[in-house]
Amino acid sequence: MSTQRAMATSPARPLPGARPAPGSRLRLVPPLQTGAPRAPFVVLVGTLLVGGLVGLLVLHTALAEDSFRLHDLKTRSALLTDREQALEQQVAAAASPKTLAAKAEALGMVHSENPAFIRLSDGRVLGKPKAGVAPPPPPVVASPSPSPSSTSSSGPSPSPSSTATGH
Repeated sequence: MSTQRAMATSPARPLPGARPAPGSRLRLVPPLQTGAPRAPFVVLVGTLLVGGLVGLLVLHTALAEDSFRLHDLKTRSALLTDREQALEQQVAAAASPKTLAAKAEALGMVHSENPAFIRLSDGRVLGKPKAGVAPPPPPVVASPSPSPSSTSSSGPSPSPSSTATGH
């Protein structure tokens, strides 16, 4: 049965040396070309390779540019952080009690021995304020200075260039 099935499924082939029947219209057919043309395939693969390489080049260039930009931004951020810290130190030094006391004395303020405080929540004054007493001013030492009459009578002294030219 297997031989019958194999014969039934296989295409009918003429036996070698057998001739077609005189009334049949059978003729030989040239073998089919099964290979596709190679030129379009080679062009397609080449185009894909070149396009891929150009895409990779563009992507790599963009990444390198972004990495340089990131480096510049990190450097700038570090400089700005350093500047911020320096400014914070200047503010802290200017806000220190010693500096504030020196600036207050320079403005003529005096230290109070009994300060009062204002509570911000209700505006109540805590403590009994007492005015501070300014220390006596330092004595002024008179220095010998030329009298105004002696400097005005002599007048300005001639410069050496004016005497040499006769002006």
